[in-house]
Amino acid sequence: MNNPSIKTLVMVILAVVSSGIAASFYPWPERVVESEMVGKPLFDSYDTTAVRAIEIEKFNADKNEIEKIQLERDGEKWVLLQNRKYVASNARQVSAAANSLTEILVLEEKTEDQQDHFEYGVVDPEDHLTQPNRSGLGTKIILEDRNGKPLGKLIVGANLKDDPSGKKRFVRVPGQPSVYVVDFDPNALATDFERWVDPNLFQLANVSVEDIQVTDYRLSPNQGVESEALNYRATLNVGQNGVTLSKLDLANGKEWKPSQISTKMQGQAQSIFRQLPVISFSGVLRKNNEMQKLFESPTADSDATVLKSLEKFGFYKVGFANGVFQFKSSGGEVSVTTTDGLKVTMYIGGLANRSSEEDLELSYYVLFNAEVDASVFPVPQNPKGDNDSEVDEQANKDYLKKVADRTSALKAANLRAAAFNRLRAEWVYVVPESVINGVRPDLDFSSLRPSNPASAIGDLLKVNPPTPQK
Repeated sequence: MNNPSIKTLVMVILAVVSSGIAASFYPWPERVVESEMVGKPLFDSYDTTAVRAIEIEKFNADKNEIEKIQLERDGEKWVLLQNRKYVASNARQVSAAANSLTEILVLEEKTEDQQDHFEYGVVDPEDHLTQPNRSGLGTKIILEDRNGKPLGKLIVGANLKDDPSGKKRFVRVPGQPSVYVVDFDPNALATDFERWVDPNLFQLANVSVEDIQVTDYRLSPNQGVESEALNYRATLNVGQNGVTLSKLDLANGKEWKPSQISTKMQGQAQSIFRQLPVISFSGVLRKNNEMQKLFESPTADSDATVLKSLEKFGFYKVGFANGVFQFKSSGGEVSVTTTDGLKVTMYIGGLANRSSEEDLELSYYVLFNAEVDASVFPVPQNPKGDNDSEVDEQANKDYLKKVADRTSALKAANLRAAAFNRLRAEWVYVVPESVINGVRPDLDFSSLRPSNPASAIGDLLKVNPPTPQK
């Protein structure tokens, strides 16, 4: 080959190489995957009433473990299988999950390359053990019918960065390579127990509160009621003018001593009242069958030994009154009395076991009980007094009507108390410390000088408890 030919060949090779380098740096438009799925629903339509099981699974990087929520339809209720079949009482959350896979339209097919799954966050969370970098793991949801047949499965990944709506997500059907873009509300994929249950443990919806009593005392572990150390007892009155702290008692040894009330305390009273309808809890323990029956139908002669097992949770039976067991608990108690005569007491027990070593927040066991406060229904005054003298016929009729009304109101209140106790009979609740401190502030009065206690009480009560979780 002569020199001109060699030179020509070298020039051709250099031109090809240069073109390749230039092409690699040229801002070519991103390849759009043509797909017949665009504009079509990702799943066949289904009737949400056909959904009988829901499973949501994701990897929790903080705890280095898989989090999973499993729900099952039980008659008219949804129950949480991993939480001892506690009722998933947040109907809105259940509905969001059950409806999450219906009528999902494919907006775009992003890729068919399995190597891109990590980038779009749609790697199956079940593959976490084989993934050195787990940021690409998605959240998986599975809906099944009564026969265990899947109505739909989906892995929801990252959101689109430049999406002004904030609703678009990358998704993938498990077992398929294609990654799609769809509109999806990730709130349906909650794996936190608290999101699936109703925090209104006092059952205060659509009822009016008469008063609240916060009693702060402590029982030493394994020493029971003999170790009771009093701190304070606050009585809050709820009326047309709002919530007021009507009475404050401080510890005087084993007795309560009335204290002056400072106007600085009223903000604390408001905070307690606002948080009572939102007692967020992170878990439950189920009582054994024998104990459940005792709480459903308590009697004065019930076998007290059955209740002894509650002592390891910080609850000590001390008596029987108003048709229910009375307790002392390790961390004090909070009672709410409604205008219709129902008194609900939250007993605060001992420290609960942590769910994992990574869970640093303290929680407490909590027990609920309801009884009737007969003082809400004053006994009508008999117009005859202590003698049998004749009285006006109308006055006697009015008196008899008041007696009948009181009897009817007491009966209705007893039915409500029984219904409440049946609702809570199975469970001991696990409540975070932040929630406990919101409704029973942990206040230290030990530094108060006996000669002038009121001067410092207001400052001690100026605490800001956490905002109730929604």
